[in-house]
Amino acid sequence: MSSIPPSDIAYRVLRLEQQLESYQRLHAEELDQIRRALEELKELVLTLNVNKPPVSPGEAEESNTYTMKS
Repeated sequence: MSSIPPSDIAYRVLRLEQQLESYQRLHAEELDQIRRALEELKELVLTLNVNKPPVSPGEAEESNTYTMKS
């Protein structure tokens, strides 16, 4: 049997539980911040696309072609 006192084991369990809760809370907050920033950027992209004049098919082909300069 282990020679570690039960009070030490209980303390280690408590510390790990507290640490786990702390990390979960921290990461939940960070994930919320990232989600909010991502939603703001998506809204900005949609706004830019709504305010952009329509592109004719010929202009779309020209903007999608890449020419190399020698």
